[in-house]
Amino acid sequence: MNGKEFWLRWRSEILRGMVIFAVVIAGGLFVRSLVGRGRARLDGLRQQFNTDFLAADRQQAEPWHYTADIAAPHTLWLRNINGSISVEPSDGGQVEILAERTFKHSPVDSVQILTTESEQGLTVCAMWPGHATRCGPDGQYSSQGGIHGNDVALAFTIRLPAGVKLDASTVNGDVEVNGVTAPVSAGTVNGDIAIETANGPVRAATVNGDVAAVMRGFSGPGDVNVATVHGDASLTLPDNVDAIVDGHTVAGDINTDYPLVVSGKFASHAIAGTLGKGGRHLKLTTVTGDVELRRLSEQPVPAAGPTRRRPPTPSVPPAPAGTPRPRSGRS
Repeated sequence: MNGKEFWLRWRSEILRGMVIFAVVIAGGLFVRSLVGRGRARLDGLRQQFNTDFLAADRQQAEPWHYTADIAAPHTLWLRNINGSISVEPSDGGQVEILAERTFKHSPVDSVQILTTESEQGLTVCAMWPGHATRCGPDGQYSSQGGIHGNDVALAFTIRLPAGVKLDASTVNGDVEVNGVTAPVSAGTVNGDIAIETANGPVRAATVNGDVAAVMRGFSGPGDVNVATVHGDASLTLPDNVDAIVDGHTVAGDINTDYPLVVSGKFASHAIAGTLGKGGRHLKLTTVTGDVELRRLSEQPVPAAGPTRRRPPTPSVPPAPAGTPRPRSGRS
């Protein structure tokens, strides 16, 4: 068979293959173009909304303090809008909460902090005027509209007793959780999330920022979800874990210490497989960043994520002896 006969016999298949190849390349370039434009817009978002709430151009008001008795297996719910959240372990049986209040022009007292106790735990809410509308027990929090140019920021530092679960969220700010011993749920829109706990599961989601979670074990059932749009998604687990893994990135790479299948070319990559006996689901997703699934034994694990430089935290003064605390509070 000469070249002419070969072309005449197989030209339709060759042309079809060329068209499919061109479509795949064009689709990949189009997706990368969209991702690139989205990445530029999210970078602009980070520059527009500064997360350095203790910067020199901000005025500092008197901090807000709160202490309460709380023990495992209860939950602390914390709801913030403009400001970071930092959590560290407590040596005792009380949760200690410090809110550093900073501002530029807005009245600092325009933002109130409400507390509500219930049988399931403690709820703490930062209430911006005209935005936050309800703070109820068990993490109930309702808001509407924007904060209308209010530049007050609340940077929370929490000392959490052992075994107490955490559910913390903000809109503009980082969430950092180190050295806790119970399941964690954390969320933000513009900011990084870094979590290190002795016992998962963990659920963490942001839009513009990295998410890194380190779990040294599990205290019960439940799925793990680590998600972002513009940033890396990283999960570090014990060597022996039973789970079903599902990870995906559009414009990044995938790295894993576990024997799992990594698939995908051009503009999308995925990781999937079963670890041990399966069971709980582990999901890692991002659009513009990398996906990493690491073993604890394969690397020294520092505190999850970068630690912000903060001024020394003043100790939280205990409530006067014999002073009853209300079931809900306002400040």
